[in-house]
Amino acid sequence: MLTFKPRGWRSTNAFEITGRVVDSSGRARLDVAGRWNSQLVARSTGSGAGELLPDINIDANGPASPSSGPVFTLLWRNTEKPQMPFNLSPFAITLNDCPSDLRPILCPTDCRLRPDQRAFENGTYERANDLKSKQEDFQRATRRKRESGQLPPHEPRWFKKTIDEDTGERVWMPHLVGKEPEYWAERDRVAKKGGSEPWKGVDPIFIEDEA
Repeated sequence: MLTFKPRGWRSTNAFEITGRVVDSSGRARLDVAGRWNSQLVARSTGSGAGELLPDINIDANGPASPSSGPVFTLLWRNTEKPQMPFNLSPFAITLNDCPSDLRPILCPTDCRLRPDQRAFENGTYERANDLKSKQEDFQRATRRKRESGQLPPHEPRWFKKTIDEDTGERVWMPHLVGKEPEYWAERDRVAKKGGSEPWKGVDPIFIEDEA
């Protein structure tokens, strides 16, 4: 049983976890402490003086307890993380990754293809700002064309608005091809052609990066 303790005004109690392990009869066997961003440590209940501290130094290769003291067990320790831009986690960085073998089959509206975003991630900030301005100008021009009738009104390509029969709430449901969402059916079609054929019914929403 673990308790994620609320953070107070002091940084010393940030990310803190306390807990215990009980046996089948409900008797406490282990005390647990640590922080969810660094480590979790356990010791036998009642084997140490005072509260189990979250930042106790335990050798990752094995118990580092004194021979006369309680035995501590390192349950988990966070691994070293490489320096990431914008304070993002390694997992968050991968969400916007666009490997060369995936790029040809992505839908043209996929945000991974937005040129100003890619320039920003690559650290070319002045170019990213210039592309962002051009992207916004393109979006405003497209909206004006829709308002004047030069372009048809926007319609969602992959979803349709409907009412949930049970709750009566508005929900968006995917267009289906048989039982498969149309988006994935179209992506499979494009992938089988090696990305050589365009996506059907998809309007261009991004500017071209001329660099």
